Amino acid sequence: MKNVQTAIQHAYDAKPSEFKSAILDALNDKIQNHIEVKRMELAGSIFREDDDEEQQSNDSETEFQSSSEGNVDEDI
Repeated sequence: MKNVQTAIQHAYDAKPSEFKSAILDALNDKIQNHIEVKRMELAGSIFREDDDEEQQSNDSETEFQSSSEGNVDEDI
């Protein structure tokens, strides 16, 4: 936000090159913040997917063991 305020001040002071620089800095800050948020979202979704797959794998193993144990009891 400081860059935008600085840009406005440069516009009032009729300093076009400083205005342009401040606007570009403000845009760059916004872009970098957006990229960081997207990285965090992606990292979170990757870890969530890994946890979901691991949970499903554990559920399948438990289900398989339960059905196998049931068959063993029937044979006895």
